[in-house]
Amino acid sequence: MKKFNSVIFSKTLTLLFVVSCLISCKSNSVEIAPVTLEKMPTAGEPRNFSMGFSAIPKDDSEHAYLRSYDFAANYGETLVIRSSPFWKEFFRGSIPSEKYTKEILAQKHALKARNLNVVYVLDVFDPADRSSLFNLPAEYYGQSLASEKLKEALAREAIFVIHNLNPEIFVLGNEINMTFEQDADSYFQFVEAYKEIYDLIKDISPQTKVMTSFQYEELLGNIPWGNAHVPRWELLDDFSGRNDLLGITTYPSFFIDFVRRLDSDYYLQIREYSDLPIAFISAAYSSGKSRDGFNISTPIEQRRYLRKLLADADILDTYLIIWPVVEDGSLYNYPDSDLIKTMGLLDSQGIPKDAWSVWVEGFARPRLNFDSRR
Repeated sequence: MKKFNSVIFSKTLTLLFVVSCLISCKSNSVEIAPVTLEKMPTAGEPRNFSMGFSAIPKDDSEHAYLRSYDFAANYGETLVIRSSPFWKEFFRGSIPSEKYTKEILAQKHALKARNLNVVYVLDVFDPADRSSLFNLPAEYYGQSLASEKLKEALAREAIFVIHNLNPEIFVLGNEINMTFEQDADSYFQFVEAYKEIYDLIKDISPQTKVMTSFQYEELLGNIPWGNAHVPRWELLDDFSGRNDLLGITTYPSFFIDFVRRLDSDYYLQIREYSDLPIAFISAAYSSGKSRDGFNISTPIEQRRYLRKLLADADILDTYLIIWPVVEDGSLYNYPDSDLIKTMGLLDSQGIPKDAWSVWVEGFARPRLNFDSRR
């Protein structure tokens, strides 16, 4: 059962990532329509953190794609765009294709039209197998970042994205501690490459916040079907001095039935090991039941989780909270997707769930000026 569940968990995270990547690549064909932004009155105590969503729509239509941008603009300040490396486009002697360049520029225009900040996640390793580089050309299958050619291509793509998209936050590598658990050699090769690319980015764009991210439940050793291990807080030290934010992804509903089962310091304990501002680049909780052998949730539990997340964010030095899925939809009617298909804050009919009012209430709080507090 442990092996089966581990495979399902990997496939589920893969689907969440791949759907995001595939949809973001539609942007070159989407006409950027005029945008009407809703002006919400502010209310409540100020918040230190930005809020937003991932560019993951409810279906694969262009309307739904732009709707995901509009939701982020009307009920947040930030949008997360995820991609895998386009290695071949950035080999020495190559230039990025017109198609790839148009995709990046279309995303830039859509973001600018909505006054959105962007978090760009370049996921280096395959979410289904964190020991393998993602999206390698066939002739490079099995190679690693020990290859200077691949490392150089990754650096060139990072610089291209920084120049053309100008993200507020650039995330190189996602849930990188899962790579450590599967293949320590690949992990340490990445650490070396990351440090070099971090320095290159800072040379050309010192204002860009650069980081990698960690899967929080795996970091704590909380995955019940995985290999048992003590918390891996020491992995944070591998990026010391070259991580502008502490990026984490977190999905507690994969492992617990009730929010009250989370320790009161579930997130607060981070401060014992890092003083970096925290970026929750993907934090979510399901609102429905899944297959046998996994946990059952409800809309009320989803609401309780979001309340806890926002309350803890006020205590922590939190920089960002991203909820990955706004609406439940047909994109999640695939095998192995039942763990994420009810993570939306709206149901498949667009009707708000219990947690939606908590999100809107949190977003309505005036946001402090980041420049004045850092």
